[in-house]
This record gives sequence, structure tokens and C-alpha cells, in this order.
Amino acid sequence: MGFKEIRRLAIQAIQEGRVQHEARGGVDEKNLLLVGDVTIDQVVRLLSACRGTQYSSSPHHTVHDIVVHVFKPEVNVGLKKERWYIKLYILEPDVWFISVHQSTKAKC
Repeated sequence: MGFKEIRRLAIQAIQEGRVQHEARGGVDEKNLLLVGDVTIDQVVRLLSACRGTQYSSSPHHTVHDIVVHVFKPEVNVGLKKERWYIKLYILEPDVWFISVHQSTKAKC
């Protein structure tokens, strides 16, 4: 599957409430969706704004059969550009979030 199909599947799962979160350390900094600092609607807008050049995929670091998808959308907020980092994988029927946060060079 390519970028557009993965993005479509992720957005569909989010809109249908099929959202899970991978357990990890640093969740209050790395997964702002889980802690409530970012809403589902914001994540959908960020994914929708993402371009194919802002997407990559690779095997999961512990379960190599799972493909992890990384979206790095850039959105204009007033005169400022925000860079975001969204890392997820899809295990039907759910989308599993690893990270949702604003991006800096150090965090990515």
C-alpha cells in the first residue's frame, strides 16, 4: 500500500473511533493525542495536510512484520509554520499511535 491508501485507512479508523495507543515511556511529550493535548480532529487535519514527500515507513523496532508509518506534516498557523511528527501503524481494524507531537530536530 502506498501513502494515500495508508493515510485514508488511518483517517477512516480515527473517524470511526478505532484508535489504540502503544505503551511507551515519555508519553506526555511524545503522544499528545493520548494525554488529550491534541484532539482526534486535529490529527485528522494534520494527516490530511501531509504530502507524500512528508511520509516514510519502516518495520516496527520489535515486531518486524508490522509496518510503522511516519507522517511529518507542516502546517501554517498564522505567520508561523508548525512541523508535526505522527508515528502509527495499522492492525486491522485499529490504528495504533506511537507518537503525536510537534517536531523539532531533537525529537525526530
